[in-house]
Order: sequence, then structure tokens, then C-alpha cells
Amino acid sequence: MGKTTLLEGNAMSEGIPAVTVLMGVFNGLPHLAGAIESILAQSFADFEFLIIDDASTDGSVDVIAEYARRDARVRVILNQENQGLGAVLNRGVQEARGTLVARMDADDRSVPHRLERQVAFLESHPDVDIVGSYALDVTASGEPVRERRVPTEHSRIVAVIWSCPLIHPTVMYRRDKIIRAGSYLPTLRRRQDYDLWFRCVRDGLVFANIPEPLVHYLYSEETLRRNNLKTAWSQVKLGLKGCRMINAPMAAYVATCWPLFEALVPTPLRMKLLAFKAKIDPRGT
Repeated sequence: MGKTTLLEGNAMSEGIPAVTVLMGVFNGLPHLAGAIESILAQSFADFEFLIIDDASTDGSVDVIAEYARRDARVRVILNQENQGLGAVLNRGVQEARGTLVARMDADDRSVPHRLERQVAFLESHPDVDIVGSYALDVTASGEPVRERRVPTEHSRIVAVIWSCPLIHPTVMYRRDKIIRAGSYLPTLRRRQDYDLWFRCVRDGLVFANIPEPLVHYLYSEETLRRNNLKTAWSQVKLGLKGCRMINAPMAAYVATCWPLFEALVPTPLRMKLLAFKAKIDPRGT
């Protein structure tokens, strides 16, 4: 593990919060402040906000430090060297004080009742280990693009797990169950969740999705550019490995190769491709 610095300011030192909101940051400007504020404004207040900065160079650390100074719920770890999101999230799950962990990305926004809704769901469904939700894809200016829907029932989620039917920054899970499943692999810089969900299926964890958008998910041309051929090939390899792990049907092996086709389409045309994909996507409801 690389060198890290703890920056807790007035962070709480007594009591165990019900939830740890876990966010990794690498060069999170200009959307970082909005993401942080959306968590600090939650109607459910019994949480710690664990932010791990992965050696940002754009001023993100200054923004994070200011929020840590203002709000005792913010707890910060600063990596001195960039380690990648897999290592960041693995460390975050280890460091989390809450029995529940809610994921958050540095360029998205949670709706004000997100944590309240998910905590209540897990309290009323003690058999469920991981709960996500729909998401509202938005532009950089906050304009809605589409409501992204995913299966809500465990049986359907597991049946199409190869299609990644959970939107990662919407999920909340029971920390102990994720640790038992092996948590996030520190070596994976992208698609850490995709790999993790396969292992959760293997170990018999129970999934659900709440049928309402609890996160506004930034979706832009930059998002599409990040999903390049190298990233797509990494996802396909994880998908094929996962399909073998859970003895998925042959159709799943074929379908996991879709990201390669998507990555070959020029970026300006991908939004149109996504509109077509939405009509045939097995995650649709």
C-alpha cells in the first residue's frame, strides 16, 4: 500500500455511524463540490463521509479539506501516490466504520432522501445484502438525458448479472458481506464493481434495486471517451471470467462482448447507439 495521510479535521471520534458513504476522488473538479454537498444535505444524518483522494493534482484536495473543516462527518484519507480506484475502494471498505456502506462518485449527485430510502429498505428487508436504484443520467449542466432503469428483483438481477444490472454509485451494501465476498480487487483500476458482483452471486448474496432514481449520474462525451477499447477489453475479460465462475448460459458469454462493439463506434455516434441499446438492454424493466 502506498503512503497515505489522514486529514480528519473535526471528524467524529466517538460513536459508530450507521452508514459510511465511500467516495474515491482523482481530479474531481469541477463537479466535486456538488457531489459532496449532495451527501451533506441528506435527510438521513447518521453517517460518516469517507473521502479518499487518490493523489489529485487539480485542487481537489483543497476542496475536500474545506468540507472536512466545516463538517465533522467528513473523514479524509489522502494518497501520496495514485493507486487506482480498486485500491481506493478496497481501503475504504476496510476503513469504514458503518455497518452499511453507500457508494458515491465524485461527479454525481445523490437526491436528498437517498440514504434514508436505502437504509429503510435494508432495515425492512434483512435478507437483502446489496441495494441499488435507478439513476437519472444528466449532462454537465444538470439537464436530464434519460432515466436508467434496472431490474429490481433478486432473481432477475442474478439472471442478467453479466450485464452489470446495478449502477455502482447508487448501491448501498452490508459491509461484512462484501468483505466476506473478497471486497474490491486492489489491482483493478476500472470495472471493480463488475468483478465484485460476480463474486457476490457466487457466494449467495441477495440483491435488489429500488425503482426510483436516487442518483443523478453525469453522462457526457467524456464518459464515453473513457470507455475506450482498452477499457472495453478489460470489461469483456472480467465478464467472461465471471460467466465461467457462475456457470452462466452461452448467450451470456456472447453478450458480454458488446462493450467491444460499442468502443469501436465513434464517440459522436455513441449516444445514438445508447438509445438503440436501451430498447434491447436486458437490464431494462
